[in-house]
Amino acid sequence: MENLELRIENYKTRYSLRNSINFTLLSVLSLLLIVNTRINAQSVDSLVVEAVRNNPQLKSLQYRIIAAEKRSESINTLPAPNFSVEFSQVPSSSIDILNQSNSNNFALSQMFPLGGKLNARAEVERKNALVEGKNYKIYKINLTAAVKMSYYTLWLIDRKIEVQKKNISLINNVIKSVESLYYTNTINQADVLTLQSEIASNETQLLILEKQKEAEIYKLNKLLGRNLDSKDVYAVADFSADILSSSQSKLEELLGSLNPSVKKMDSMIEMNKAMIEANNRELIPDLMVQGMLMRMPRGMLITSKTDPMMINGLGKTELMYGLMASINLPFAPWSINKYKAKEEELYAGISSIEFEKSDMQREMTSQLKGALVKYNTAVDLTKLYNDKVIPLYSKAAESQVSAYQNSRTGITTVIDSYRMLLMQQMNYYMSKADIQTSLAEIEMTVGTTFKKF
Repeated sequence: MENLELRIENYKTRYSLRNSINFTLLSVLSLLLIVNTRINAQSVDSLVVEAVRNNPQLKSLQYRIIAAEKRSESINTLPAPNFSVEFSQVPSSSIDILNQSNSNNFALSQMFPLGGKLNARAEVERKNALVEGKNYKIYKINLTAAVKMSYYTLWLIDRKIEVQKKNISLINNVIKSVESLYYTNTINQADVLTLQSEIASNETQLLILEKQKEAEIYKLNKLLGRNLDSKDVYAVADFSADILSSSQSKLEELLGSLNPSVKKMDSMIEMNKAMIEANNRELIPDLMVQGMLMRMPRGMLITSKTDPMMINGLGKTELMYGLMASINLPFAPWSINKYKAKEEELYAGISSIEFEKSDMQREMTSQLKGALVKYNTAVDLTKLYNDKVIPLYSKAAESQVSAYQNSRTGITTVIDSYRMLLMQQMNYYMSKADIQTSLAEIEMTVGTTFKKF
């Protein structure tokens, strides 16, 4: 009997020593991983700067602005002149078109749009460049919000992983603390297996969270313009939650004056007005001027009703010139409706944009109110979880473990207490992430970042 007890003690000593060594190695590795993560972690602001600098869609919108500006320059120029050459009445038996034709005609013509048409057309393109500029700002503010939301989602997943690992560690500690009771038959094997099953369940959730993190990194890499397979994305371990200092009325005022989507509607209205002005100027006639040089290599052709005469090819070369001016008549009754109908179309478009702007602003105001409710709720919940809920659940879990060790409660009660503590810790981190994501949503709705006001 003494030998048996000695073997058990030696086994327990080796088991404890092995666990101690493994725990030490695990602690060192975890510390190195945490230190490395902190070194590589990037702030959300640095990622926003990177996204603005590298996002392909944002670059595309920049070039659209440049294209619109260049189009306004190109349209504000005179149309190309027209040069023509004619060799008239060449005998079919000759290939010398220069000297055997009756005349060589060289003409140069130029169209002159009158009434400031070119500048009116250019003004339309300048207004369109402003619309493209608003498209750029819309995508930029949406990109900024998307990066922040993805970043804090990644942060939340990291915290969930951290909580799951901590919960696994706590249950492992419970197993270690009751091992001596198992060897003395104070508890049965079913309790140990139940604890190990709970660890396996947590490890399953840990795997799911790791895959969610991987998917979120792909999304963030896309927004940042990085290689999609890059894994070099780390959120900071902790941060100070931003505080919203502006009132709801102030935010609604800023929405109407700063939101690029609303401002885009104003620019579209201005562009339609410029198009109406350009359309009405089309009723002013265009002037075409033409100059022509005529060369008659066989002399001038002379005819008469009574005595037709024609040079027999021995005449001297004659040079003459001609001038011509012409205008079009866009106000002709059968043409003018084209411009009148276009004007009515553009006015109808303006009315449509005005109602669309009103509806958009109402919808954005509704979204802003909803985001503010989400923000205020998250702020209150974060304080409640941190100051009251989690400390109470932590004490309850410790009490249940102590009661179990003294055989005053069952193992399922201990597991349930740890599950509830895990849930409350998750809720705390979710509410903290909700503060930041709701702020990002408010910034996106208002149309600017809070650092600007």
